[in-house]
Amino acid sequence: VGRWLTAGGAGIGDREREAMRRLLSARRGTSRGDRAGFQVWLSQAGAAVTPAQFWAVSAGVGAILFILVLAISRTAVVSALPAAAAAAVPYSYWSAQRRKQAAARSEAWPDALRYLVGALGAGITTLHDGLEERSRSGPVPLRAPMARYVRMSARLGDRQALEALRVELADPISDPVLLAFAGAIEEGTETVLRVLGDLGSQITADVQMAEKIRTIQTQSRMANWGCFALPYVVLVFLCSTNPEYRRFFSQPVGLVLVVLGSAMSVLGLAASRRLVRPIAATARVFAEPALPWPR
Repeated sequence: VGRWLTAGGAGIGDREREAMRRLLSARRGTSRGDRAGFQVWLSQAGAAVTPAQFWAVSAGVGAILFILVLAISRTAVVSALPAAAAAAVPYSYWSAQRRKQAAARSEAWPDALRYLVGALGAGITTLHDGLEERSRSGPVPLRAPMARYVRMSARLGDRQALEALRVELADPISDPVLLAFAGAIEEGTETVLRVLGDLGSQITADVQMAEKIRTIQTQSRMANWGCFALPYVVLVFLCSTNPEYRRFFSQPVGLVLVVLGSAMSVLGLAASRRLVRPIAATARVFAEPALPWPR
């Protein structure tokens, strides 16, 4: 694989090449692995940008909101808080998109597995041909990953392509499925057919449980964000309408008060979000030892 990367990975797309670089760099523990890891994180979210572009946009969004709020409140310390929150919006948005794509893949895997189990059991196709067919006519969320597998397998081989795809997708549902596919390549399909059938049933149950948990916790998450944002909305309003508030929060004591209040709000938000976070139906077991970015 190292020689293939050195040669430029001719014939393979940038995302596939980046996935393999991430696998190698994470194992070496280099700073380049951190950058490659975040690039893969962006690719998983569907953001067609580089890490530098992502951080530049985040900083730009924060700067724009800082200027707007400063024009309204005329208080720098009060303007800095909404600006910092705005700078985090792109990360929050793409994190949500990444979770949505992972959830869509999870919901699509049972259909794909049923097709593969039926086709392999009937002996009308091989595993590689079945995955290639899923890239054309399978569930929509799986077409792009399967298409990348087909392109990578032409150069890396089937097993290495499945491993690269597993590293790129990096979700607890795809992990056992792709490992089962790799086992079928090495050991044949008879045992793996039984494993895939059981996986399909398990994934269906996990998806249903996760959906119930998300539905129950939606109201609590919305209340958390409301309680976090409302004090700052009131603070901006008071500073924009009352010069006494502007003078107070322009003094050192006002700065200390805002900083302490912000720290307490962030800690409270973190604690409440941890209490109401969705409980994963399954965890990533077959993960690499040192992946640099949160899932």
